[in-house]
Amino acid sequence: VKIKKMYKPFKLLFLLSVCFILVSCNNSKKNEINMYLAASLSNQIESSIKNYDDVVNIDSSGSYDLVNKIILGAKPELVLLANYNLKNSIDSFYEFYGDYSYNKIILVHNNLKDIKLNEICINNYEIGIADPKRAPLGMISTEILKENKCSVNDFNLRVSSNAASLINMINLGYLDFALIYESDFSKIKEEYKFSYSTQSFDKDLIYSFYVNNDLDINEKKDVIKFINYLKSQENKLFSEKSE
Repeated sequence: VKIKKMYKPFKLLFLLSVCFILVSCNNSKKNEINMYLAASLSNQIESSIKNYDDVVNIDSSGSYDLVNKIILGAKPELVLLANYNLKNSIDSFYEFYGDYSYNKIILVHNNLKDIKLNEICINNYEIGIADPKRAPLGMISTEILKENKCSVNDFNLRVSSNAASLINMINLGYLDFALIYESDFSKIKEEYKFSYSTQSFDKDLIYSFYVNNDLDINEKKDVIKFINYLKSQENKLFSEKSE
Protein backbone atom coordinates (compact mmCIF):
# COMPACT_ATOMS: atom_id res chain seq x y z
CA VAL A 1 0.00 0.00 0.00
CA LYS A 2 2.84 2.35 0.88
CA ILE A 3 4.52 1.67 -2.47
CA LYS A 4 1.33 2.58 -4.34
CA LYS A 5 1.06 5.79 -2.38
CA MET A 6 4.66 6.68 -3.25
CA TYR A 7 3.97 6.25 -6.96
CA LYS A 8 0.97 8.55 -6.95
CA PRO A 9 2.96 11.85 -6.84
CA PHE A 10 5.24 10.61 -9.62
CA LYS A 11 2.26 9.58 -11.72
CA LEU A 12 0.65 13.00 -11.21
CA LEU A 13 3.88 14.78 -12.05
CA PHE A 14 4.25 12.70 -15.21
CA LEU A 15 0.70 13.51 -16.36
CA LEU A 16 1.20 17.22 -15.72
CA SER A 17 4.45 17.14 -17.71
CA VAL A 18 2.72 15.46 -20.66
CA CYS A 19 -0.10 18.02 -20.57
CA PHE A 20 2.40 20.88 -20.45
CA ILE A 21 4.29 19.52 -23.47
CA LEU A 22 1.09 19.05 -25.48
CA VAL A 23 -0.15 22.56 -24.69
CA SER A 24 3.25 24.06 -25.50
CA CYS A 25 3.42 22.25 -28.83
CA ASN A 26 -0.10 23.30 -29.67
CA ASN A 27 0.61 26.96 -28.85
CA SER A 28 3.87 26.97 -30.79
CA LYS A 29 2.15 25.68 -33.91
CA LYS A 30 1.63 28.63 -36.21
CA ASN A 31 -1.34 29.15 -38.48
CA GLU A 32 -0.69 28.62 -42.17
CA ILE A 33 -2.05 30.61 -45.09
CA ASN A 34 -1.77 29.31 -48.64
CA MET A 35 -1.51 32.18 -51.09
CA TYR A 36 -1.49 32.55 -54.87
CA LEU A 37 0.56 35.60 -55.85
CA ALA A 38 1.16 37.50 -59.09
CA ALA A 39 4.78 36.96 -60.15
CA SER A 40 5.43 40.69 -60.45
CA LEU A 41 4.76 41.09 -56.70
CA SER A 42 6.78 38.12 -55.46
CA ASN A 43 9.91 39.99 -54.30
CA GLN A 44 7.91 42.74 -52.61
CA ILE A 45 5.54 40.42 -50.74
CA GLU A 46 8.20 37.91 -49.70
CA SER A 47 10.24 40.77 -48.28
CA SER A 48 7.21 42.13 -46.41
CA ILE A 49 6.33 38.85 -44.67
CA LYS A 50 9.76 37.89 -43.32
CA ASN A 51 8.73 38.86 -39.79
CA TYR A 52 5.06 37.93 -40.02
CA ASP A 53 3.69 35.72 -37.22
CA ASP A 54 1.93 33.07 -39.31
CA VAL A 55 3.40 30.80 -41.97
CA VAL A 56 2.53 31.94 -45.50
CA ASN A 57 3.00 29.42 -48.33
CA ILE A 58 3.30 31.28 -51.62
CA ASP A 59 2.71 29.96 -55.13
CA SER A 60 3.83 32.67 -57.55
CA SER A 61 3.15 32.77 -61.28
CA GLY A 62 1.42 34.80 -63.98
CA SER A 63 -2.04 35.91 -62.83
CA TYR A 64 -3.83 34.07 -65.64
CA ASP A 65 -1.89 30.89 -64.78
CA LEU A 66 -3.12 31.19 -61.19
CA VAL A 67 -6.72 31.77 -62.27
CA ASN A 68 -6.57 28.64 -64.44
CA LYS A 69 -5.35 26.60 -61.47
CA ILE A 70 -8.33 27.83 -59.42
CA ILE A 71 -10.76 26.97 -62.22
CA LEU A 72 -9.24 23.47 -62.30
CA GLY A 73 -9.87 23.00 -58.57
CA ALA A 74 -7.08 24.64 -56.54
CA LYS A 75 -8.39 26.48 -53.47
CA PRO A 76 -5.76 28.61 -51.70
CA GLU A 77 -7.08 30.72 -48.84
CA LEU A 78 -5.91 33.98 -50.42
CA VAL A 79 -5.23 35.24 -53.93
CA LEU A 80 -3.44 38.48 -54.85
CA LEU A 81 -3.27 39.01 -58.58
CA ALA A 82 -3.35 41.54 -61.38
CA ASN A 83 -7.00 42.33 -61.87
CA TYR A 84 -7.09 42.87 -65.62
CA ASN A 85 -9.61 41.32 -67.98
CA LEU A 86 -10.40 38.44 -65.60
CA LYS A 87 -14.01 38.29 -66.86
CA ASN A 88 -15.37 37.16 -63.46
CA SER A 89 -13.28 33.97 -63.72
CA ILE A 90 -13.07 33.32 -59.97
CA ASP A 91 -16.15 35.12 -58.60
CA SER A 92 -17.95 31.86 -57.82
CA PHE A 93 -15.05 30.64 -55.65
CA TYR A 94 -13.68 33.84 -54.14
CA GLU A 95 -14.81 37.10 -52.60
CA PHE A 96 -13.21 40.33 -53.79
CA TYR A 97 -11.54 41.95 -50.79
CA GLY A 98 -10.18 45.27 -52.01
CA ASP A 99 -7.19 46.53 -53.96
CA TYR A 100 -3.56 46.33 -52.93
CA SER A 101 -1.56 48.52 -55.32
CA TYR A 102 -1.34 49.99 -58.81
CA ASN A 103 1.11 49.61 -61.65
CA LYS A 104 1.63 50.82 -65.20
CA ILE A 105 3.51 49.62 -68.26
CA ILE A 106 6.66 51.30 -69.56
CA LEU A 107 8.97 50.76 -72.52
CA VAL A 108 12.58 50.12 -71.45
CA HIS A 109 15.69 50.13 -73.63
CA ASN A 110 19.48 50.34 -73.52
CA ASN A 111 19.64 52.80 -76.42
CA LEU A 112 21.88 55.85 -76.05
CA LYS A 113 18.99 58.09 -77.10
CA ASP A 114 15.33 57.97 -76.21
CA ILE A 115 13.28 55.74 -78.49
CA LYS A 116 9.58 55.27 -79.16
CA LEU A 117 7.73 52.02 -79.76
CA ASN A 118 6.95 52.71 -83.40
CA GLU A 119 10.68 53.23 -84.10
CA ILE A 120 11.38 49.76 -82.70
CA CYS A 121 8.68 48.26 -84.90
CA ILE A 122 9.74 50.13 -88.05
CA ASN A 123 13.35 49.04 -87.63
CA ASN A 124 12.31 45.46 -86.87
CA TYR A 125 14.18 45.43 -83.53
CA GLU A 126 13.49 42.52 -81.23
CA ILE A 127 11.26 43.44 -78.27
CA GLY A 128 10.30 41.38 -75.25
CA ILE A 129 6.81 41.02 -73.80
CA ALA A 130 5.14 38.68 -71.31
CA ASP A 131 2.88 35.89 -72.57
CA PRO A 132 -0.63 37.36 -73.07
CA LYS A 133 -2.21 33.96 -72.33
CA ARG A 134 -0.47 33.65 -68.97
CA ALA A 135 0.00 37.16 -67.57
CA PRO A 136 -1.94 40.46 -67.69
CA LEU A 137 1.31 42.25 -68.54
CA GLY A 138 1.37 40.29 -71.80
CA MET A 139 -2.29 41.05 -72.51
CA ILE A 140 -1.76 44.78 -71.98
CA SER A 141 1.48 44.71 -74.01
CA THR A 142 -0.25 43.19 -77.04
CA GLU A 143 -2.94 45.87 -76.79
CA ILE A 144 -0.24 48.55 -76.72
CA LEU A 145 1.47 47.01 -79.76
CA LYS A 146 -1.82 47.01 -81.68
CA GLU A 147 -2.64 50.57 -80.69
CA ASN A 148 0.78 51.63 -81.97
CA LYS A 149 0.20 49.71 -85.20
CA CYS A 150 2.93 47.17 -84.50
CA SER A 151 1.89 43.95 -86.15
CA VAL A 152 3.51 40.75 -84.88
CA ASN A 153 4.43 39.90 -88.47
CA ASP A 154 6.31 43.16 -88.95
CA PHE A 155 8.89 42.93 -86.15
CA ASN A 156 10.69 40.49 -83.91
CA LEU A 157 8.79 39.53 -80.79
CA ARG A 158 10.28 37.53 -77.91
CA VAL A 159 7.69 36.23 -75.44
CA SER A 160 8.44 35.21 -71.85
CA SER A 161 6.04 33.48 -69.47
CA ASN A 162 5.40 36.38 -67.08
CA ALA A 163 6.69 39.69 -65.68
CA ALA A 164 9.39 38.10 -63.52
CA SER A 165 10.83 35.95 -66.31
CA LEU A 166 10.86 38.97 -68.63
CA ILE A 167 13.15 40.81 -66.21
CA ASN A 168 15.36 37.70 -66.03
CA MET A 169 15.70 37.74 -69.82
CA ILE A 170 16.83 41.37 -69.70
CA ASN A 171 19.33 40.63 -66.91
CA LEU A 172 20.74 37.72 -68.90
CA GLY A 173 21.45 40.09 -71.79
CA TYR A 174 18.88 38.62 -74.18
CA LEU A 175 16.87 41.81 -74.75
CA ASP A 176 17.53 45.42 -75.67
CA PHE A 177 13.88 46.49 -75.64
CA ALA A 178 10.91 45.35 -73.56
CA LEU A 179 7.51 46.34 -72.21
CA ILE A 180 7.59 45.86 -68.44
CA TYR A 181 5.87 47.01 -65.26
CA GLU A 182 7.15 50.32 -63.94
CA SER A 183 7.72 48.72 -60.51
CA ASP A 184 10.10 46.18 -62.10
CA PHE A 185 12.49 48.77 -63.55
CA SER A 186 14.67 48.80 -60.41
CA LYS A 187 15.23 45.03 -60.82
CA ILE A 188 17.23 45.53 -64.03
CA LYS A 189 20.97 45.27 -63.40
CA GLU A 190 22.78 48.61 -63.69
CA GLU A 191 25.48 47.11 -65.89
CA TYR A 192 23.01 46.89 -68.79
CA LYS A 193 22.43 50.67 -68.64
CA PHE A 194 18.71 50.53 -69.29
CA SER A 195 16.47 53.57 -69.21
CA TYR A 196 12.78 53.99 -69.90
CA SER A 197 11.20 55.74 -72.84
CA THR A 198 9.44 59.07 -72.38
CA GLN A 199 6.54 57.57 -74.32
CA SER A 200 3.61 56.91 -72.01
CA PHE A 201 0.80 54.41 -72.43
CA ASP A 202 -2.69 54.90 -71.06
CA LYS A 203 -2.73 51.49 -69.40
CA ASP A 204 -2.98 51.15 -65.63
CA LEU A 205 -3.20 47.89 -63.74
CA ILE A 206 -4.63 47.13 -60.29
CA TYR A 207 -3.60 44.28 -57.98
CA SER A 208 -6.55 42.94 -55.97
CA PHE A 209 -7.17 40.57 -53.06
CA TYR A 210 -9.59 37.62 -53.28
CA VAL A 211 -10.55 35.50 -50.25
CA ASN A 212 -11.75 31.88 -50.48
CA ASN A 213 -15.52 31.61 -49.91
CA ASP A 214 -15.22 28.27 -48.07
CA LEU A 215 -13.14 29.47 -45.10
CA ASP A 216 -14.51 29.11 -41.60
CA ILE A 217 -14.72 32.14 -39.28
CA ASN A 218 -11.28 31.68 -37.73
CA GLU A 219 -9.56 30.99 -41.06
CA LYS A 220 -11.12 34.06 -42.62
CA LYS A 221 -10.12 36.14 -39.60
CA ASP A 222 -6.48 35.06 -40.06
CA VAL A 223 -6.54 35.86 -43.78
CA ILE A 224 -8.09 39.30 -43.26
CA LYS A 225 -5.50 40.03 -40.56
CA PHE A 226 -2.79 39.15 -43.09
CA ILE A 227 -4.38 41.34 -45.79
CA ASN A 228 -4.43 44.30 -43.40
CA TYR A 229 -0.79 43.63 -42.56
CA LEU A 230 0.20 43.66 -46.25
CA LYS A 231 -1.73 46.88 -46.83
CA SER A 232 0.01 48.55 -43.89
CA GLN A 233 3.40 47.47 -45.26
CA GLU A 234 2.49 48.79 -48.72
CA ASN A 235 1.42 52.16 -47.24
CA LYS A 236 4.67 52.31 -45.30
CA LEU A 237 6.69 51.58 -48.45
CA PHE A 238 4.74 54.23 -50.38
CA SER A 239 5.42 56.81 -47.67
CA GLU A 240 9.15 56.02 -47.72
CA LYS A 241 9.28 56.45 -51.51
CA SER A 242 7.44 59.78 -51.26
CA GLU A 243 9.94 61.24 -48.78
